[in-house]
Amino acid sequence: MKHNFWVIQLFAGLLLLMTACEKDEETIVDGSDKIDAATLATNGWIKDNMETFYLWNDRMPDVDETQEEDPALYFEKLLYTDEDEWSWITDDYSSLAADFSGVPVTMGFEPAFYLFSDNTSVFIVVKYVYPNSPAEEAGLKRGDIILEIDNTAMTTDNYYDLYSGSSYSVQLGLLSGSSIGLSGASYDLTARVVSTDPSVYHTVLDADGTKVGYLAYVEFVAGDDDKFLSSMDEIFDDFKAEGIRDLVVDLRYNPGGEIDAASYLASTIAPASVVTNHETLINLQFNDDVQAAYEYYYPDELYYSFTDTTTVNLNLGTVYFLTTSGTASASELLITGLAPYMNVVQIGEATYGKYTGMYVLPDDNEEWCMLPVVMKYANANGYTDFSDGLQPDYEILDDLLETVPFGDPADPMLAQALSLITTGAPVATASVKSAKMKLISRELNPAKMELKRNLFVPHGKVISE
Repeated sequence: MKHNFWVIQLFAGLLLLMTACEKDEETIVDGSDKIDAATLATNGWIKDNMETFYLWNDRMPDVDETQEEDPALYFEKLLYTDEDEWSWITDDYSSLAADFSGVPVTMGFEPAFYLFSDNTSVFIVVKYVYPNSPAEEAGLKRGDIILEIDNTAMTTDNYYDLYSGSSYSVQLGLLSGSSIGLSGASYDLTARVVSTDPSVYHTVLDADGTKVGYLAYVEFVAGDDDKFLSSMDEIFDDFKAEGIRDLVVDLRYNPGGEIDAASYLASTIAPASVVTNHETLINLQFNDDVQAAYEYYYPDELYYSFTDTTTVNLNLGTVYFLTTSGTASASELLITGLAPYMNVVQIGEATYGKYTGMYVLPDDNEEWCMLPVVMKYANANGYTDFSDGLQPDYEILDDLLETVPFGDPADPMLAQALSLITTGAPVATASVKSAKMKLISRELNPAKMELKRNLFVPHGKVISE
């Protein structure tokens, strides 16, 4: 389903030809000589691509690119903010490319930032730790509370700068009653290149004689040469060899990623007949010009089908997904894409609610890179526009202050899935957070981490986060 980058260039040329006769000749406004040539070139690149590919290109504000000194601010001014919360741009394409390749420079742990009830102080709870990372080697684990970094208390003013450092110590906290104090434990961390395989944990559980596969999957990233899809194959090979009859996929902390990776996982899970018949997983809708170009030149690029190229197919009739408000984009595509063909059971919280995808468009110098929303998707039944998220069948709130390791049957969400599998009936659960959570005002979502909630569509098809 992937095409090379030239397809986007071809589309750009075709679309510019198609629309050239509709545009009046542009006039450079006096004052552009005050802006350096490199900025003008970057602004021109932004304008051309946004006018060509942006999903809401007919609703962009009219902004004179020759008068804009900051390309990032210029890009933001072009966005249709009534609907678009997700398009973004960076002047650090190399770091972005490393993330996509699955080899970023990182400490190797995923934080949840919480604001204390004083609305000033901040602490971290560790959602998960990547294997073979500095965080794991130091001893950090899921559920650990970080109260200070470099012996400095975190506040709303400094917490993200402290967390983003390349080398620091973390001072752990201890929850006692309804307060958190320093535990005395401290770990030294130094960021390095880490292979961030998104399949962070898997196991086979025995639930009253029924074998259940469990996978904690934290991002849809194929990795260089599809190395992470290969590791996923090995996991599902093990599941099949163990004779699992049911599957629980933990997407609680999965913000999205690549469409191809989501399609691959869907094809591994789905009924065999759905895969062999290459049924439609999702349909894509672009702006009018791009849609017309695809319909004329590449009509098969307007949908994704289940693929029989996966190494393993579990041929399941039911799948259980664990979700939170952090479950977004490609995760939601997986859930909605499977729903027309099998019994999909969602346990946890409502998902984020993102049904759009974006191209990844670096400039010629591979310095700047824009990621504009270029399409929205719908499943085979036409289901889309779920702005309030996907609602769970069984609501259980994720309480990180009461967390247990991945795959532990004591996890309330996993326990619910196991009860449904073994008895066909749900466990009675409270849908309110523990009294300990009342010391928290709210969770903080730094803008730079929000950018991960995207779906990237591959060049030429659709680049899917």
